[in-house]
Amino acid sequence: MLILLLFTAVFTQSCEEFEYSPYEVRLRSDEKDINKRNIEQLLKLNISPTDTLRFVLTSDPQGFYYENEILVEHINQQKGISFVMIGGDLTDFGLTKEFRLVHEDFKTLKVPYVAVVGNHDAINNGKEVFKAMYGDYDISFTVGNSKFILLNTNYLEFNKKAPDLEWLEGELKASQNYENIFVVSHIPPTNKEFGEEKGVRYSELLKQYNATFSLHGHNHNYRYQFPYGEQVPYMETAATLKLEYILFTVIGDQVSFERVQIQK
Repeated sequence: MLILLLFTAVFTQSCEEFEYSPYEVRLRSDEKDINKRNIEQLLKLNISPTDTLRFVLTSDPQGFYYENEILVEHINQQKGISFVMIGGDLTDFGLTKEFRLVHEDFKTLKVPYVAVVGNHDAINNGKEVFKAMYGDYDISFTVGNSKFILLNTNYLEFNKKAPDLEWLEGELKASQNYENIFVVSHIPPTNKEFGEEKGVRYSELLKQYNATFSLHGHNHNYRYQFPYGEQVPYMETAATLKLEYILFTVIGDQVSFERVQIQK
C-alpha cells in the first residue's frame, strides 16, 4: 500500500510537469481567462473620467524571453501606470508552452495586462490556446473617459473573416460618449495581411466615429503615421526584442505618448 501511494504521488507530480504533446491545452487556473480577470482588476481601480490615465503598449514578445524580463522590470519602475496592452504575437508557433512562458513574465507586472491575438498565435492549435488563456478574439472595455476596442485583424489565419468590421462598427457607435477611442489590433491596415478590401473600410470607420488612435504591432518596428488623412494617427510599436515600449498619458481628451527605449 505504501509503495502504491508513493507511486501515485510521484506520478501525479510528474503529470503536472510532463508535456504529453506540444499541441495539448492543459492550463492552470491562473492561466485561464486572463483578459477577463485582468480587466476586472483594472475596473476595480475606479478610474474616473477626470483622472489622469497612463498605460503601456508593447507587442510581439514571441520567443524574446530574456528581453521580456527586462521590459517588464522597466515598466514596473514607471509611476502611475494602470495597465499594459500586448499587441499580439505572444508566440512563434501557437504552442501552449510559448503562451505559458510569456505569461510567466508578464504576470509579474505590478498592473494588469491584456493581450490581442496575433497571426502567429493563430497557427497550429494556437487559436484554441489563446481563447482558453485570454478569451474572445474581439473584446472591448472602458477606463475613465476612454474606450478600448481590441480587434482580431488576422485576415489569412481566420479564413478572411477577420477583421469583423460589423462588430467594430457596433463598438464604435456605442463609444461616442467617450472622449477617447483606442482601437488595438495586431496587423495594421497598411499591411496586405489585413485584407486589402477591408483596410479602406476600416479607415473609413475610424474617421466616421472619431477614433483617437489605431494601435498595432506585427512589423516589429516603431512607426507613427497618418496613412488615411490627418484625422486618425496610426501607430505600430516595436517588438519587445528592441527593448522599447510606448507610454500613453490621457488627460481629458488630450492624449500624449512617449517612446521609451531601454538602454542596454
